[in-house]
Amino acid sequence: MTTINHKSGSAASVLKHDWRAAGYSVSELVIVISIMGVLSGITVGAFHQFLDGSKDALATARLEMLNQALHSFAQYNKELIYTRQDGAAEDERTVLRVLQYRGPSEDKAAIGSPYLDPMYNPLTSSSDSSYRLRWTGRMYELLKPQTPGTGLLMNFEGTDFKGPPRPVDPADMLGF
Repeated sequence: MTTINHKSGSAASVLKHDWRAAGYSVSELVIVISIMGVLSGITVGAFHQFLDGSKDALATARLEMLNQALHSFAQYNKELIYTRQDGAAEDERTVLRVLQYRGPSEDKAAIGSPYLDPMYNPLTSSSDSSYRLRWTGRMYELLKPQTPGTGLLMNFEGTDFKGPPRPVDPADMLGF
């Protein structure tokens, strides 16, 4: 007959000892969770600043897209001057549609037209919590959040490129 000699005593005391050595105490878990909370708070703050910077960059790029289309229009036709109407976004839309227009027949279409992607169909907004593009009478300007004014709403999800606009003849709109 073979006997097994346990140095520390019974089998129950061996199991109890192994269980306590393998786990974490409540105070250790609270400390780790606290540290993770602090680190996630720092990360979220940095991500929020990064997101705001990318929104500024995209809004500036969209502003440049519109103003570049205006310069191309002026190069082939004449400078587009359209009086700004405060409180309504119809002037922004009118200028946008002029830049997107291409005559139905090739021999009547303006050279270089359309100057702006016809798929670009932004909504308008006067909410000062969003980015907007406002017509000044000669070009577009960027209205950042906390700035009052009405303009084309900047949509950062890309849903403002959603389909062709209704055809509008600039001669009817601007009296060319």
